[in-house]
Amino acid sequence: MEHIITEDEAALYDRQIRLWGLEAQQRMRNASILVAGMRALSNEVCKNIVLAGVGSITILDHEKITEQDLGAQFFLRENDLGRNRAEAAAENARLLNPRVKAFVDQGDIATKPDSFFTTFDIVCLTGCSPEEMIRIDNACRGTNTGVYAAGVHGFFGYIFCDLTQHDYREESHSSSVTKNGQEPDTMIVEKSQSYSSLSDTLQAKWGFPKPRALRRKVSPLFFAIQVLWEFQQKEGRLPQSSSQDDMDTVLRQRDEKLKAAEVDPAFVDDHLLQALVASAVAEIAPVCAIVGGFLAQDILKTLSGKDAPLFNYFLYNGLEGTGLVHNVQKS
Repeated sequence: MEHIITEDEAALYDRQIRLWGLEAQQRMRNASILVAGMRALSNEVCKNIVLAGVGSITILDHEKITEQDLGAQFFLRENDLGRNRAEAAAENARLLNPRVKAFVDQGDIATKPDSFFTTFDIVCLTGCSPEEMIRIDNACRGTNTGVYAAGVHGFFGYIFCDLTQHDYREESHSSSVTKNGQEPDTMIVEKSQSYSSLSDTLQAKWGFPKPRALRRKVSPLFFAIQVLWEFQQKEGRLPQSSSQDDMDTVLRQRDEKLKAAEVDPAFVDDHLLQALVASAVAEIAPVCAIVGGFLAQDILKTLSGKDAPLFNYFLYNGLEGTGLVHNVQKS
């Protein structure tokens, strides 16, 4: 049943309605969002989309809370130790905005069938394995369900967006000359954007371009994250900074991965990989706030249907203080 925004809700969300309109807020108020994996990053996402007044949010996580989770996850408290992550986080999320329904699913994402994910308007994956991200993305493309896959590794973060085929509205401004001078002329333009799947973007061939030319198209961090995923897929864990064997394996996989993508391995230098591995398992609160804020805002933009969402990667390097958007397509 479609929820109609009440007068009280219109007053509560007044600033947002002024920004993107009542119709967009109505769409968000009826949206159902899945957030899979409760980490510091997803804490930020849940906070922002719940405060924005979406219809419902389902938090999926089968893990129990440990002391390590308390470092950067503001939804959790010390007395939550041993409880399910999703259950504890949902309790505090409800306090932010009681109008938003917050559901809990304590199942393992790996056991969920493809049909489970297609019941939502947006699926947000955080901290998932590369295999699960690809499986879920491919499943959601059949029903045009939007997918965001994101993660934070210490000072570094990434967001991938696949909306399959997304329609949105954008304002177009021009000037028309009148007797009184120039006055702005605003038109609403209907647009549509096709997205590539995650698996397709990971198979892109770059044709061994010069490093300077390639940097204008994509950040070295794009490939460094893929090398991290490659290690995770083969070893079943993230590399340890204290292990020279792990670092040697990462460098070897870097060479193999980039050559297969037709990129000079030197494009991703050893220092970047060493920094990435050194903080691969860390959750740094300011980095999570930046990446999570960008991610939540883009989810809301997608739901609103106003302006173009992320197309299709956002890569954050906290050591350089840069956040870059890249459009990666299968060549």
